[in-house]
Amino acid sequence: MITSAPGVARWLSGVGSAEFFLLCPPGLDSRGFLIGPPLAQRLGVGFVPIRKKGKLPGPTESVSYTLEYGEAALEIQSDAVEPGQKVVIVDDLLATGGTMRAACELVRRLKAEILECLVIIELKFLKGVEKLESVPFFSLLQYD
Repeated sequence: MITSAPGVARWLSGVGSAEFFLLCPPGLDSRGFLIGPPLAQRLGVGFVPIRKKGKLPGPTESVSYTLEYGEAALEIQSDAVEPGQKVVIVDDLLATGGTMRAACELVRRLKAEILECLVIIELKFLKGVEKLESVPFFSLLQYD
């Protein structure tokens, strides 16, 4: 289970009893949604989806970004998190880092605090973590 992985335990101990939300940018076929909701339920915290443009109801914040094969856009509901809210962004894979960077930008626009970005797999040879700049980052598996 992901909650027993050493890195997950590290950031869980860092949030203590503070209320936080898990946010999940969509991977291919939204695989990140397979990770975020069960993890949020296990931890007793909320889950907020970050989705492809046009998929969320109500007012949204949107950001466009460049992929290795074109352009895309992500959205988050404008009232999904409060200013100062602590969040962990979760996805299945970090490749070139464009999707995760866009998710971080959306969270910052809502003035929430990013505690860490967490992924299952990191493709280190693509150097996606460099796009995250100073955001704390953890991956369970790394491939060079």
